[in-house]
Amino acid sequence: MMEYLEINHPEWQKMWDELASYKINGGDHLCVHEGECWEYMGSTADHHHLRHACHPLTERVEYVYIERAGAAVRWA
Repeated sequence: MMEYLEINHPEWQKMWDELASYKINGGDHLCVHEGECWEYMGSTADHHHLRHACHPLTERVEYVYIERAGAAVRWA
């Protein structure tokens, strides 16, 4: 089931910081290109789902799934 986090949720900033740290993003949280940027699509119990409609590095749609805090513990 998908849920949508509010910007004051404790995982919000960590999620965006991790996204920016990915090599494809080079430290940029948004990667604005052709009027598009990273969009938060929602979260499941295990992952945050993000999408970019036209990433500046690849010029194509990109999807990222960031593991949520504590998700690995539930697998153990």
